[in-house]
Amino acid sequence: MYRLFITLVLLAVAFSIPGKEKEKTTKSPVWPPKAGIRTPGIQIPFTSLKAEAEWKTEGVPDWLLVQGPNALLPLNGKGEIVRMQNRDNKMTDAWKAGESLCGGLISAFEHVWAADCGKQSLLKLAARDAKVVASIATSFTKGAKPVLAANADSIWVLSDEAGTLSRIDPVAHRIVHEIRVGAGCNTIHFEQDMLWITCPGENRLVKVNPHTNLVDKRIETAAGPQALAFGEGHLWVLGGKEGKISKIDPKTDKVVATIETGVPGVAGSLAFGDGALWVSQPGYPLTKIDAKTDKVLQQFAGEGASLVRVAFGSVWLLDAAKMQVQRFDPKRIAATLPD
Repeated sequence: MYRLFITLVLLAVAFSIPGKEKEKTTKSPVWPPKAGIRTPGIQIPFTSLKAEAEWKTEGVPDWLLVQGPNALLPLNGKGEIVRMQNRDNKMTDAWKAGESLCGGLISAFEHVWAADCGKQSLLKLAARDAKVVASIATSFTKGAKPVLAANADSIWVLSDEAGTLSRIDPVAHRIVHEIRVGAGCNTIHFEQDMLWITCPGENRLVKVNPHTNLVDKRIETAAGPQALAFGEGHLWVLGGKEGKISKIDPKTDKVVATIETGVPGVAGSLAFGDGALWVSQPGYPLTKIDAKTDKVLQQFAGEGASLVRVAFGSVWLLDAAKMQVQRFDPKRIAATLPD
């Protein structure tokens, strides 16, 4: 009887140890995830996808711009630009460009242009070494990405939360015109001889004619537009509120298709290349959509990425949280299948 009593006491103590109880109640991750595309064979663990190359950065990777044989990567908050060589995947020493870069880079008029949110100025940088050639006083819409665009004769900047679009002379280095497009507009893109701007406050894509300096059209999109890409003759707009993508014909300004990602209520980014639209969203680092059928072909779920870009025949994922850049071969992506 005494031995039985001792045994019961030892068992009670064992089950009362916090570590033991935690170990017992810890659950393994649920697969497949609760969100995303539920069609069988579409969702794949992101851990199954192997990168061709991977780098750690000493700052938050903010954008990726092709510049000759290299990719330029601005580090948000540091004012530095890192070069990554396409041929051998080597990361070179960083160029010091400004105080605090934000909102991406563009290449135009034989220079690289960057937004310096620290000094509230537009930087005109030498393409060879990123030395500052000119600094133009302006402001930038907080969180806009990209915040810059260029057409044949001007640099365009989303320059405040009230929705001011500033037109800047790249030679005289001054603002020559301002247009009101809408409060909180957050992405700008030049394509088909027009400027296109996503404005989540009104759930519209705003079309601006640079020849007249006027808003030409306001196109209704999926709710909360926040990312924009162009490919296969169409504009693609990600609506963050419901996780829907609007496919727009720029000739008619009509939405011709709406694509579900199954990931509502989160930020995201878009890029186009290799005949596909690529989407990156929190919890779903990479989704591949066929540009002709408008069907989701693959959706990789898991931790990683916040920005997707396509360059040098590769898909690039920039992970702000891990300060990491990954490069993927589209053929390897297509060959990665569900377990």
